Amino acid sequence: MHLPRSLSQSIDAIARQSIGKDWGLYAALLDRWTEIVGKEYAENTTPVKITFPHQPQEQRRQSGTLTIKLPKGLAMEFTFKSEAVKQRINAYFGYEAISKIVLEPSFSKVPAIKAAEKIVDKAALDKIGSAINTIENKELANVLQSFGETLLRHADDR
Repeated sequence: MHLPRSLSQSIDAIARQSIGKDWGLYAALLDRWTEIVGKEYAENTTPVKITFPHQPQEQRRQSGTLTIKLPKGLAMEFTFKSEAVKQRINAYFGYEAISKIVLEPSFSKVPAIKAAEKIVDKAALDKIGSAINTIENKELANVLQSFGETLLRHADDR
């Protein structure tokens, strides 16, 4: 019989196989990517990998190369911003973790434009509201109100 094991041990082993022993640094970078590059760039760029030169005596890996995947049209613009991004990454980690940024331009899908929100029948909303007013638990009433509005908006989608 096998005893339950911690999930973190399995995740650590899988991450080390796929990303390498510096997966913690990469995971921290992914977690803070929006803060480092800003919301606009974070939606269109992705850090792909970090490689380091051979440094057997160093405790912390330094002077790494960060590869960033981004749309071809954004590559030139991001080139001008890459020095600032490198400085922000190094400031976040507190040492020179990244010394070079390599851009990997790719053809990517154009983000889908959100459809305009559908107008819901006022009478139907009032009917839901009056039915929910009898519920004493306000949290439940709010959730049911939101659920009813969502159902009305997507009634034609079926």
